[in-house]
Amino acid sequence: MPLTLIRIDDRLIHGQVVLGWARILKPERIVIANDRVAGNEWERKLYTASVPPHLKTSFLTLDETAARFRSGGFEGGSIVLLFESVVDLHRVGEAGVHFDEVNVGGLHYREGTKAVLPFVYLSEDDRRLMKELIEKGTKFIARDIPGNSAIDLNPLIAHGAAGPSGGV
Repeated sequence: MPLTLIRIDDRLIHGQVVLGWARILKPERIVIANDRVAGNEWERKLYTASVPPHLKTSFLTLDETAARFRSGGFEGGSIVLLFESVVDLHRVGEAGVHFDEVNVGGLHYREGTKAVLPFVYLSEDDRRLMKELIEKGTKFIARDIPGNSAIDLNPLIAHGAAGPSGGV
């Protein structure tokens, strides 16, 4: 299935994804790439219940996600692929997957993070991993909902600066 959107969002499936992105992009499927969720029946049921019945939902471990990329399994149809963290995205990248563009939709405050934008907080480790992916040609775009302007995160990550209305 072609990837309509690759997104990092610590909330995974929620209103911005279902009511915002899915309504505009009209994917056939939402795929969550996350080891914890893939192995937890309760979380899979919770996320599945959060999407309209016509929209299919799948859950893959990070290794399964990388294997699906490498085998061409994301061709045909259309999907939104969700990662919970920069660490998860990077791990799939390290398994030989290249990401052209990644939407950063929401990485909220956690201990040890600093604001880049009001909805994007990064740790030093997040920045380091994102820089590695940038060096391999990945473009990171911050855009929480489709109606908002996209912000190129690459220069903000590379230089450690805050963006418009961002923090430190």
